[in-house]
This record gives sequence, structure tokens and C-alpha cells, in this order.
Amino acid sequence: MSATFINNLPEIAKVWSAKAIAGIIVADGVVTNAELLILRESISFLEDAETINEIVDMVKIREKPKLQVLKTDRATATKILISLAVVTLTDDKLNAAEIEYFNYIAGKMGFEKKIAKNAMDWGREFIALDKKKRQLIKKGTESTPVYINY
Repeated sequence: MSATFINNLPEIAKVWSAKAIAGIIVADGVVTNAELLILRESISFLEDAETINEIVDMVKIREKPKLQVLKTDRATATKILISLAVVTLTDDKLNAAEIEYFNYIAGKMGFEKKIAKNAMDWGREFIALDKKKRQLIKKGTESTPVYINY
């Protein structure tokens, strides 16, 4: 999720999203450094230190948070779902526990499994394209300029 998008969310949605991210990163039982970076970013937007500590403690003990229903407008909910799909796919692995927790998240936002699957498919495509973009940037950065006059 972009910083601007998160900043524009009401506090309750920020907390809910941070808890959802915590659940996503512990769902498979393995927490990677990339996932921890995402968690750090998500909790940095929270105002309540007690809530931050609660989320960090859940990750430490690998506990998936129980989420309340998140009632928000459908556009915001969809953007959150798509962002969470990308988080779910951060470690390039997806197992049944992660899919199950992602579907749980989608349900708490009022989405059917079909929309959750569509968001996950979009996330896969986004990550693949982002990887290709990073490879192209690397090649371009390492290239020697050749100026051609036409």
C-alpha cells in the first residue's frame, strides 16, 4: 500500500490493515525479512503504541489476528484487498494456509472468494511485471550509452 493511500485511511482501517498484514505474514509459519519490512511500514502509520505492540507480539508468536468486519466504501475496500494480495505474494510462495487466511480477510471486507481470487491473480501479474521492470532497469543501468544520430 502506498504511503499516501494509507495516510488517507481512517485510523480503524489502518489498524485493521496492519493486523491483516500481520496475519498474512505469519499464515505460512515463516516470516521473511521482506515481510517484516512491510509490517514495519504498516505499523509506522499507527498512532497507538499499545496496538503496535499487540501486532508485533502476534507476529512474534506466529498468531493470526482475528479480524472484525471492515465496513468502508467498496473502492477503498478493493484497493486494500489488492494491496493485501501483493503482500500475500511477497515471498513468491503461496500455500493453502495463506490462501485460506486471504479468503478470510476478503470475507471480512464483504468480498466473495471469486473476487479474492481475482485480486490474487492480479497480484501475481503485478509481481511478475514488477520483477521484469526491475530486470530492465538493472540492464539499462549497467548498459553503456550508444548515441545514434538519425
